[in-house]
Amino acid sequence: MARLRAAVGSGLITRPVVVVLEGRARDGAPSGPGGGVTVLHADRSGDDMLIEVVERNPDQAVRLVTADRELRRRAEALGAEVVGPSWLLGLLEE
Repeated sequence: MARLRAAVGSGLITRPVVVVLEGRARDGAPSGPGGGVTVLHADRSGDDMLIEVVERNPDQAVRLVTADRELRRRAEALGAEVVGPSWLLGLLEE
């Protein structure tokens, strides 16, 4: 999370940035905003929460990072740009 926040702080990744955590991953970061990144904890499906984020922002360009094919299909149907984890990892390694 620190590298992501640093990338946002440096302008490498533009705001707003929302991270959805589910299951045990929720233990990795507290819910809420901080360092230009808002962390959301999904009580149930993280995929469904990501789709809700896309749906709540119809007037904003949304870029969703996932390797999940079904989530990709759902998000693209709503107009989101979808990229794979390698895109994000490549940015964070610069």
